[in-house]
Amino acid sequence: MSYLYTFLIAFLISLVLCPFVIKFATAKGIMKVPKRSRDIHHDPVPLLGGIAIIASFGISVLVNYIFNPNFYVSREVIGLATGIILISVMGILDDIYDLRPLYKAIFQTVAAAAAILVSGSRIVYFTDFGADNGLIYIPSIVSFIATVMWIFLLTNAFNIIDGLDGLTAGTTVICCITLFFITFLRPDASLIGEYIPILLIALVGATAGFLPYNFNPARLYLGETGAAFLGFTVAVISIQGTMKAHAAISIFIPVLAMGLPILDIALAYFRRIIMKKPIAVGDSDHIHHRLLKMGFSQKKTVLVLYACDILFGAIAILLSEYQYNRFWLYFAIFMILISIALYILYSPLIRHDKKHEENREEENEVKND
Repeated sequence: MSYLYTFLIAFLISLVLCPFVIKFATAKGIMKVPKRSRDIHHDPVPLLGGIAIIASFGISVLVNYIFNPNFYVSREVIGLATGIILISVMGILDDIYDLRPLYKAIFQTVAAAAAILVSGSRIVYFTDFGADNGLIYIPSIVSFIATVMWIFLLTNAFNIIDGLDGLTAGTTVICCITLFFITFLRPDASLIGEYIPILLIALVGATAGFLPYNFNPARLYLGETGAAFLGFTVAVISIQGTMKAHAAISIFIPVLAMGLPILDIALAYFRRIIMKKPIAVGDSDHIHHRLLKMGFSQKKTVLVLYACDILFGAIAILLSEYQYNRFWLYFAIFMILISIALYILYSPLIRHDKKHEENREEENEVKND
């Protein structure tokens, strides 16, 4: 029952706080004004929605600390809280002053490092699929760098998909529900502390309470405060939970559970490198942009991507039962589906770029003649 109470407390507090955040942000002029070509909305929308999520999440966890004898503030929880404070400060400053990408990257890296150093949680091994229950341990310095990169990339991944009303919030709910069930379905679930599902269900409740204000047409945006908090928190919890258990299929479970944001940021970085554009500069060719260009409405695009989140989550749950003999079958099906989807989404873009390049070469030939 503690999970139900945790969810309801976080959900109701978030639901009540959001209108006050809307009034505050509007009064202070902290608004998301559409001024970039990739912006989907047409009217200014209040920011700082992340404050309502952070507050309701924190209160829900605090109630558990006071009244739930099975929940205690461990080193891992303190490390997570340390990182959340730093990432929240960055988010608020960015929503108000629009920080430069370099400053945000520094904040995110410091927050990730602080969470790791305080909590002691790191990615310490990968699964060896060539041996039963085999684990490949990695050196400490490599482990530290890999964990910082994981948190940094996932923090930005949740921010990158925050381009449509309700997309990041809904994706967070689905990812956290997936990880929540995985903590119970795993044969080694006893190795995972009860604080992990408490944190996950508190995050589900806080984000679900915000979602009615954020779904299209949005009355409140997450802002950097919310998007960075959600990505950072999910990243750290995934390390402390899924990848901490000794019988884990290592990094594959959280990667699949959070497949959409991870896939989108990987494609974004790859696309910008290939097209020789700065990695930190945004574009309008993310997965949700491609679906919009194919004729989907904003609501339908978000619902299609929710379905993708659920598919990723279902595959992660199947793998969480530690069935190595089925891993390659699931992985092959997964890669085939992803390849087909990416071809449908990005083949028009590839053809357009190729045609543009050919036209430019013809123009150069005409000038040379």
